[in-house]
Amino acid sequence: MDDVIKRVEKFRLIPVIKLNSPDEARPMAEALARGGLPIAEVTFRTDAAEESIKIIKKEYPGIFLGAGTVINVAQARRAIAAGAKFLVGPGFSA
Repeated sequence: MDDVIKRVEKFRLIPVIKLNSPDEARPMAEALARGGLPIAEVTFRTDAAEESIKIIKKEYPGIFLGAGTVINVAQARRAIAAGAKFLVGPGFSA
């Protein structure tokens, strides 16, 4: 957990990305890598999220990648299995 916080603090800015198609994952990851901001949160608001995370993780392993708008345990498990290193939820309820 501390490693995640340290990495997020290092960049101080996390682009939140909503991808409508997995085909959008490569160009977005390339732009982040070239722009010197190798960190992103891919939102789970579209059906493309899980596959997009897999693509980015495989082809751009230097990007510190998370999943956002994670609203249940099933989504959290899918995001982690796809390669997400952190999760963001729109709220919390114990």
